[in-house]
Amino acid sequence: MTLEQDPEVFGDKDTKQQILDATVELIRKGGVECVTLRQIAAKAEVNLALVNYYYRSKDNLLIEAVRTLISRFDAAFNALEDEALPPGERLKQFFKQYAGHLLQYPGLAKHMMGQTPSIMGSLHKYSQYSKTMKQKKMLTALREATGEQDEERLRMMMVQLFGAVLMPIVAFTCAEPKDQDESLPGAQLPPVEIQVDHLIDHYFHKYQI
Repeated sequence: MTLEQDPEVFGDKDTKQQILDATVELIRKGGVECVTLRQIAAKAEVNLALVNYYYRSKDNLLIEAVRTLISRFDAAFNALEDEALPPGERLKQFFKQYAGHLLQYPGLAKHMMGQTPSIMGSLHKYSQYSKTMKQKKMLTALREATGEQDEERLRMMMVQLFGAVLMPIVAFTCAEPKDQDESLPGAQLPPVEIQVDHLIDHYFHKYQI
């Protein structure tokens, strides 16, 4: 009996999803570089041959898993379109949700710091589209909050805010456990919600948002 004829394999979408879920969970905890096919098979409780059957290669599986993880951040950008909130509050809600997701996915933070070229190359078109749409939402919220019309200045603000909110989280997440309580200032920072409130209030003080 061939693999395709095996009733345990053929047409079993649940098994395919099970493999993807296991891969996502392993990346969530440890990052892309640390994941092996044997770990995935063990986590999914399936035979290694099934992993190869459904996804053909490790890269194909990792691409799908990283795309799944990235898509989970999309909801945070919806906060930027909530017209019931003033623009400054929309920015706060966005950064709180985005940072909260990043804290839940330490492995993805590691991936952001040391991206696997083959994986990110295959995700290029998806990433470019996603980034373009999300940047537009961010720039619109910043424009409304500040009244600034200069596109270059708005992009500079966007980069500075992302860096101020996310880099301490990424740096702390990527540190070795033995270093987290000693060498990183982020270990002593208040909860991310308080950090975001302080940052937005301070950064946009002159705009009185």
